[in-house]
Amino acid sequence: MLETVQLDKKQHDRKGFDCGVDVLNDYLAKYASSSDQRSLTKTFVLVDSEQPKKIIGFYTLAYATVSVPDGFPRLANYPYPAPALTLARMAIDKSFKKHRFGEQLLLECIRKTALAAQPENPAAVIGLFVDAKEDAVGFYKQYGFIEVSCENTRKLYLPITTCKKVALAMENG
Repeated sequence: MLETVQLDKKQHDRKGFDCGVDVLNDYLAKYASSSDQRSLTKTFVLVDSEQPKKIIGFYTLAYATVSVPDGFPRLANYPYPAPALTLARMAIDKSFKKHRFGEQLLLECIRKTALAAQPENPAAVIGLFVDAKEDAVGFYKQYGFIEVSCENTRKLYLPITTCKKVALAMENG
């Protein structure tokens, strides 16, 4: 059975992961665990419960503050940076490509973003941001991400209202 769990350096084989991108492989192998321990990020891995050491894929989330995106009516004239979640990294091992595991991980990120906006949580977020590589922009857009210009960089953004709708649809099957 597939499950997404928080990275555990004692349990998961980080060095055996290979997505074909050295920067992402190195991050998982060398930095993800210490970044989690210092409360800078949280990294989650997709594993098969029958082979929990083997990492199928991973993603890393971090809180961020962003300038309010242009054309964002709910925060028109809001003069302060707004809190958000950032999908900092996401990758699937080369041996598991073409199984839609990237979609599974992205939907899990969206669900976690919706959870971050629940009233009982200590801080709110306006949505989920990602700096997508050019060849991945279409992937994100099919889930409702929109291009925004903020902080002088090109980002993709999924508003919290959309995150909540996706999470609700996931709950209702």
